[in-house]
Amino acid sequence: MLVKLKYADPILMDDPVRPKIPWDQRVGLYACVFAWVEKRKLDAICCVSFQSNIPTKEKDLFRDTDGYLHFIMYSIWSYRKGAASKLVRSVRLLPTGNRIITLSPKTEMAANFHKKNGAKVFKTNRTTINYEYKK
Repeated sequence: MLVKLKYADPILMDDPVRPKIPWDQRVGLYACVFAWVEKRKLDAICCVSFQSNIPTKEKDLFRDTDGYLHFIMYSIWSYRKGAASKLVRSVRLLPTGNRIITLSPKTEMAANFHKKNGAKVFKTNRTTINYEYKK
């Protein structure tokens, strides 16, 4: 089941992708965290930033914006095999009306994960890749 966290939790420090982002910065006006929960167990986490521009580096994730056009998934991790894929599929079904873009590291693991879940490369940056998920 998809759950939106209402507060920042220290479990966000488990983030293997972007561990330097403070856990209390991940939930707010321009950011939120979704979790995949089954049998009352937290199985996967997805951190999202709402932006008017498509970020190409981590420091661009938390700029204040007047309105957002892009739903940026910037960190996804799982505690159980297959749970992150379920989480991404559920996030894609949210009625946001906005584009779903990632800010992903340039790794084979990230590429395989996003392509397996239906994303296409949108833009290759110096140190990151933006994938886009179609609704």
